[in-house]
Amino acid sequence: MRVTGDYHMHTTLSDGRTDVRSYVLRAKELGLDEIAITDHSFCSLYCHMTAEKFDEQSEEIRLAAQEAKQVKVLHGIEANIVGEDGVIDVPDDVIRKTDILIFGFHRFLKLTGLASARRYVFENGYLPDALKKNMKDVNTQSFLGVMRRYPVDVISHLGHRTPVDYKKIAEECALRGVYLELNEKHVLFTDMGKHIGEILDTGVNFIVGTDSHRLEKLGVASNVETFVKKFDVPLSRVFGLDGNAPKFKDKRGWKNEL
Repeated sequence: MRVTGDYHMHTTLSDGRTDVRSYVLRAKELGLDEIAITDHSFCSLYCHMTAEKFDEQSEEIRLAAQEAKQVKVLHGIEANIVGEDGVIDVPDDVIRKTDILIFGFHRFLKLTGLASARRYVFENGYLPDALKKNMKDVNTQSFLGVMRRYPVDVISHLGHRTPVDYKKIAEECALRGVYLELNEKHVLFTDMGKHIGEILDTGVNFIVGTDSHRLEKLGVASNVETFVKKFDVPLSRVFGLDGNAPKFKDKRGWKNEL
């Protein structure tokens, strides 16, 4: 397997240790076809995104891609689920500027709104697994709600800290053209493998994301390769390997109607 696309990484704009240009030039060295810059979103506790930062980063990406030439560089964001009602923390006008919109659960959030949102993040993010089994249905509905409300492209590290119904979420992904990420950092440490049979039955597709925070992690997907081989995931359904390039939604005309 050859990694040709990496669709999840963080720069110094959020909690990463690498700037945009370094990622892009390294991607060229590695022979990657395309990468996506996907820093943490607006409610993230540390070095969160702002509209101004997003626009500045867009220009950085343009210049770096112009320098590297062979590498296609997508501009995205990794959004946070901020409550059980299927809401993410990216303003609508920023969503319309993204090439790729990823979302997932993170616990280090700055929440000033509803107490229910703070409770949702606390129970998933900080309670031991034995005490949050009752969150499975709530989490499943929150993930489904996000996909029904927003033009999302990828679910990042599904199952990380959040018990979910994998089959229901995979069915919705297949219906709406949302990729399930095979996350290099987490794919071997969630329950995805235990449910891979029913996940595959839905017809959902997968995408490679290293979740890189440092330059040396870019394009390194040994855990993804192990997962794909162990569970016989068809390579034709894994985007970012062997030249298999994904397609993402055009969000420029999207309107939030809910």
